[in-house]
Amino acid sequence: MPRGNEIPEGIRAAIVDLHNAGKGYKLISKTLDVHQSTVRRIIVKWKRFRTVASLPRSGRPCKHSPKRRREVQEDDHAGPADDRGRDQDDEERRHNIIPDAAENPAGCYSSDTKTLDEDLIMCEVDHEAPESTQLTGEDPNQKMRVYSNKAEDVEDKEHSSDTDDEDSVRRNLTSASCDEETTAETPLEQVCDPKLDGERLIFPGSSVTVGSLLLLLLTFILKHDLSKAATKDLLDLLSLVVPGCIPSSLQLLKKHLTDCDNKPEIHFYCSKCANYLGVEPGAECGVCQQGLSQKSLLEKAYYFLVMPLESQLRNILARVHSKLGEHLTKDASISDVNTGGEYKHKRQEGSVTLTFKCDSSPLLSSSKLSVWPILCTINELPFVERCQNVLLHTLWFGREKPPVQCFFTPFINELHKLSHEGLIWRDGTGLEVSTRVTAEICVCDSTIRSMLQNFQPFEAEFGCGFCYHKGELVQKGRAFSRVYPIQADVCDLRHMAETEQLAELVIENDYPQGQMGVKGQSPLLLLPSFDIIKGFIPDYMHCFCLGVVPEFVNLWFDPLYARKRFHLTLQHSIDLDEALCAVRPPDEIGRSPRSLSERTRWEASEWRAFALLYSPVVLKNVLPALFYKHWMLLICAFHVLLSQFATQEELSCAQLCLVQFVAQVPSLYGLEHCSFNCHLLTHLPESARDRGLPWANSSFVFQHVNSRLLQMYSSSKSAASQMCQNFCLYQEVLKKGKDVLQDAGAEIKDFFCSMTSCETLNKPLEYVGEHVITLGCGSLRSPTMREMAAMQKKDRSQVREFKGFLYKNMLVTSSEHSITCKRNNSVIETSSGFAVVESVVVVETLCSCERESSCSCRELLVFCKKLLRANAQPSVQHPQINRNIAEFLVRVKSSDELCAVTCGDIVAKCFLIEQKAQFYVMRLPVCETH
Repeated sequence: MPRGNEIPEGIRAAIVDLHNAGKGYKLISKTLDVHQSTVRRIIVKWKRFRTVASLPRSGRPCKHSPKRRREVQEDDHAGPADDRGRDQDDEERRHNIIPDAAENPAGCYSSDTKTLDEDLIMCEVDHEAPESTQLTGEDPNQKMRVYSNKAEDVEDKEHSSDTDDEDSVRRNLTSASCDEETTAETPLEQVCDPKLDGERLIFPGSSVTVGSLLLLLLTFILKHDLSKAATKDLLDLLSLVVPGCIPSSLQLLKKHLTDCDNKPEIHFYCSKCANYLGVEPGAECGVCQQGLSQKSLLEKAYYFLVMPLESQLRNILARVHSKLGEHLTKDASISDVNTGGEYKHKRQEGSVTLTFKCDSSPLLSSSKLSVWPILCTINELPFVERCQNVLLHTLWFGREKPPVQCFFTPFINELHKLSHEGLIWRDGTGLEVSTRVTAEICVCDSTIRSMLQNFQPFEAEFGCGFCYHKGELVQKGRAFSRVYPIQADVCDLRHMAETEQLAELVIENDYPQGQMGVKGQSPLLLLPSFDIIKGFIPDYMHCFCLGVVPEFVNLWFDPLYARKRFHLTLQHSIDLDEALCAVRPPDEIGRSPRSLSERTRWEASEWRAFALLYSPVVLKNVLPALFYKHWMLLICAFHVLLSQFATQEELSCAQLCLVQFVAQVPSLYGLEHCSFNCHLLTHLPESARDRGLPWANSSFVFQHVNSRLLQMYSSSKSAASQMCQNFCLYQEVLKKGKDVLQDAGAEIKDFFCSMTSCETLNKPLEYVGEHVITLGCGSLRSPTMREMAAMQKKDRSQVREFKGFLYKNMLVTSSEHSITCKRNNSVIETSSGFAVVESVVVVETLCSCERESSCSCRELLVFCKKLLRANAQPSVQHPQINRNIAEFLVRVKSSDELCAVTCGDIVAKCFLIEQKAQFYVMRLPVCETH
């Protein structure tokens, strides 16, 4: 029944209508003769619950003590009080609960983190306190005290401590649901939602249980980053289809499936000196002796979040332990991380090494807030598995960059423990395995690398973190820039022992400018088995894809250099755009080519595709011959560095190409354009010998997780905790998938595997041979006469035709399907040359193997049309290199010769591009796989 003195629902609705029309609180208050504070509370309740109706209370009212009853009776006999006193008390109570927005720059705590009971009590105050009736008495704050005591007894308030407030804030920061999700629910959802039985079938006769359905539903929501509105609509829709099987909110769905204790740790730091304080900050900072309060540190966001590696490693290793060490190898060639000299030198049997990345990503393009994660991958996993199993350890969120010493302390401490004590985990058979874990490689851009090494930035003298190149200051425009041209005398490389000595010298003598670029000791010197010099690598994503390539392309079209020989006109730009739009790239290239006029919005992968695949053909008759030959030096080197395997001879050739490219920049473009990114190119071949080819440990491996983290929050309030929670949630889904879907059907397991890229549950239905998966259902047909001749068979037994197949994570489709999907995945290189796939068939013989993968009764055959080499091949001879630096580019012509090849005959997947009725083929570089 309605309360006695509540405001009529019509007036409350009118308040909301005026608010939606853009009216302020004061104007609404004057128009409807309702107190301003009541207007505010009604609007707050409407924003939170989307209703102005009276809401039920959260539970049975507590019994009052005698003292409490006397206070209520005194309040009932009190006279009217001053409105100003009541408003002042309301403001004081609001500030006691809600931290000031100016004191919370990171937005990690807000007033929305109150509990459901507190919100209901605030709404009840609106209904029970008529503004026309004013109280009088000695204490003007007595009225608000009466209402606040409805949720908690006065005696309990007197005995409460700050620890309760700290725990409340901490719970809100690490809760499983964010504030925005809670606002979308009705007040009694958490109480009234029924407990679901995961073992029950969704309807009689179905093979899908409630638990399987909920797991697949949550996986679908996480994979496709559904918004709150889309998630709510999806849950409501499924509730109509299978009533009684779907929770009413995403929060309840998570509670049914995940472990609520799986939360990130909160680590504090001093607000004055940024000293690391740990999980329990104590009462005083040990460095600056500043007084500390955990509640204050939480409210003002002087903390960052940590997700321990131990639990993540245990889950991942238990899931993919069978793939440890399954890298592709070829004789003595350099390929993945495991083929590098430094890896072989430090490798210990039974240990696991990590590659970690530290980088910053802006929350929004228009925001000063940024996210700084520490991400890790396991080097012992094959490249594809590494891309799909990235670990998140630390997450910093704020406007300023984190202090390195404080930021890396939890990471260093945990690696000390894992490297000395080891990690205990269970494999698929339940056997306990002890593994030591060390961090060996760090990936970052040049700015962050100098910060982590504690070196001078690259704009200063001795700014290179790999050698002692001093650099030169030259004028560039109206300012001066430091350049790094090739020196006549070879620069000495840096070593860890010398760096430690220089750091000690700087500290002992207090040199303000440092020594030879070293400013002091780096905290990463404390990281076990980590080399402060060779542990870092020149990341090709930053120095090549986002560095050298856009620098020179922008230089060609810059109107300031219109009189230079390398300048390209507007007509050149139009011709290049037309050529780029006609390209049909394979699926390994994430985006179709965009016009050069949009190059300011190109991503790193687009610059890589333009440089390595498009530019050797489209620039051939556009860029002047001298500059085209210079550009081909760079492209030839990276076709070697980004190949699947590279011999020592090929690496030496690539190094010579890069040195010649950098050496010719001053004479062709000017000394001012010999940037630090150009200098970093010369360090790539040596890094490849030590740590594997650049594709094995680049930022591209982590880029997918970085972009996913930026999508794992619904608002900037508590953004860091939301990102960690959703990341934990995805890990929990993978962990529980094997248990929940253990007795599920093959189709359900396949669907889960396809959404999570996890193959531990069940092999695909169309698994043909080793590492071969056919795509589509397939259709039976009889082979043609030409196909019979290619197979060298006389019988016309039926074959099953498919649209394509996957072989060792390489997608190959027929030419007909490639035309349909506007992606060309039909060009391959076989042991006999280049070819275009015409059709993919599976030949079967009578057998009782029940389609086991080890049986040879089924064979996948690929019918291809050969591409013949043209008579005139592209040739770019360079005197210093003494070889054709365009040999990776092959001009071909089509033929009608049909051949049948097996997957074992496929050497590589290729890229085909047409230019003025001429066709060119080149091998695809190794790209990341997610």
